Amino acid sequence: MNRRARTVSFLAVGIGIAYGIFILFGPTSTICSSGSIGPNQTPGPTICHSESLVVAQRDNLFPAPLLWILMWSLAPVLAVAGVRFREDGTPGGSWLIGLALFVDLTGIISMGGGFVYALVVAPLLLITLIASFGIRPRMG
Repeated sequence: MNRRARTVSFLAVGIGIAYGIFILFGPTSTICSSGSIGPNQTPGPTICHSESLVVAQRDNLFPAPLLWILMWSLAPVLAVAGVRFREDGTPGGSWLIGLALFVDLTGIISMGGGFVYALVVAPLLLITLIASFGIRPRMG
């Protein structure tokens, strides 16, 4: 059972980091502008294009939403450490996995990218937590 917990926790880390990179640098924002034509300033065509969050919010990126995205992306690292602690018999491993799950579930408050963390990464962390209860500590 410890192999399943370890694999799912690493999968959660990979998906969390990949999604965080996509949110920051992927084409997740749409910017539209319209120009004016002629001397009496009649509205021209509206032109829209995609931008990354880093470009769209370059002046407002820190501290939020950057800190939230980092928190949700890196929370599964706590689960990997928790699985390792459970394997070694160190107390607190399940608490670390539960903390990682709680942190990613806080993404439910965000109607933007954090919502996806709660829907995609949090179930993987829940599976990790459940599978970790079947881990028997290594002896010797």
